[in-house]
Amino acid sequence: MNKDKFLKLNNKDRVTFVNDLLKNKAFDLQQVADHIGIKYSTFTKVMQEDDFVYIKRENQYYKFVRDENAISSAENFENELTAFLNENLDTLKSMIDKHKRNDDFTIDKKIFASKLSTKTFRMPEELYQQFVRTCEKEFPHLKIQDIIAQLLSDFTDKYK
Repeated sequence: MNKDKFLKLNNKDRVTFVNDLLKNKAFDLQQVADHIGIKYSTFTKVMQEDDFVYIKRENQYYKFVRDENAISSAENFENELTAFLNENLDTLKSMIDKHKRNDDFTIDKKIFASKLSTKTFRMPEELYQQFVRTCEKEFPHLKIQDIIAQLLSDFTDKYK
């Protein structure tokens, strides 16, 4: 990577790139600066942007956290995420299994990119209720209107 590309990277990507060189190539900071083609002083100044600091014993750059509350809110998020995953583990496993068997119903991106139109259809009430129950049970993460749009698209593709 040359100097211009390096300086155009956002801080996070820059740190990832440098940490990779420090870890995998066993470079020191001077070697990284030479590899990129910039002065060592410029390199270290650029790397300190956005509160990243170099930890010598780790030979890596890390984000410096000024507010301890930010750490606790990140820990709270991780705890909430873990609790959510534990509560929904069976659902996630079934979704992954369906995806592996190519039995998962997916919505084509063109459905979301299209202009919406409102239409009214007449159909037997019991058929519609059965359809809604199936959608809510098997595809709770999808909207019924998107499922219907995908079904219409599949029908059209099949019978063109």
